[in-house]
Amino acid sequence: MPRYIVKRLLYMIPLLFFVIMAVFLIMSLLPGDPASNILPATTLPEVKQAYNESVGFTGSLPSRFFNYLKGLFTGKVISYQTQKNVFDELAVRFPVTLKLGLISFSLAVVIGVALGILSAVRQYSFIDFAVTTLSVLFASIPSFFVAMLLLLYFAVYRGLLPSFGLQDGVRSYILPVATLTISNIPVLSRMTRSAMLEALNQDYIRTARAKGCSSRRVIWKHALKNASLPIITLIVTGFASVLGGAVICETIFTLPGVGTYMLKGVLTKDVPVVMTTGLLLAFIFMAAMVILDILYALIDPKIRARYQ
Repeated sequence: MPRYIVKRLLYMIPLLFFVIMAVFLIMSLLPGDPASNILPATTLPEVKQAYNESVGFTGSLPSRFFNYLKGLFTGKVISYQTQKNVFDELAVRFPVTLKLGLISFSLAVVIGVALGILSAVRQYSFIDFAVTTLSVLFASIPSFFVAMLLLLYFAVYRGLLPSFGLQDGVRSYILPVATLTISNIPVLSRMTRSAMLEALNQDYIRTARAKGCSSRRVIWKHALKNASLPIITLIVTGFASVLGGAVICETIFTLPGVGTYMLKGVLTKDVPVVMTTGLLLAFIFMAAMVILDILYALIDPKIRARYQ
């Protein structure tokens, strides 16, 4: 098992390299330059050229790419726009995104999994019908539309919650957390319901009931444990996706997180910022895949025996 984990971690190195190269080529081949995106449109061409040279946007594509790799390994990647170290900016912004993702996805997991189990146990009941209907309804609504509705009602019309920034502390997280929670509950509840229904129809469930096991023990000890693999897959990959997909939520509520930082870098063609944030999100997703494989091995003895 340890050898397998080390092997998977080593596989991440070439994958991350290709991610960096892909993002660099996409950003570099797009029309425009930092000076055109940052300086006024009436700026003289000589001034724009001097600005691009001062921020490091000069030379051939290979030279700029290797200069970035050099800065990446030395821990000094300079933003074209702010001339600050990107790692210092991420150290301030990533905790905001991580806090937002952890709180919202933890609530979504607790509520979504609970509703999915309840819906499966009470199949074809009013509760099952209500959970299924609401899940389909909210799964069909884009997250940005949910954010706008919450913003209009609670911030604009009622004035109960702040509409942007983090000036009000915990209250500033309520609307963004609610947006991401509402957007993730439907998928989790539907996946949990499907996995639980499949497990509840297996022969070992009927055997457990025939042996006199209580309904609570059958659900939590037998059914949920055997239905947990697809649920855990969705939870781990979903959390990584929430961290990367918080761009829209952070933009609407003007939160100083990684998402807004990356979006601003794209709009200003700040290649070092986009490459570093993309690398960070890719690393999180790949690390989530390694964690997922470890959890598989801990839960399923057949998978664990394959790694030994």
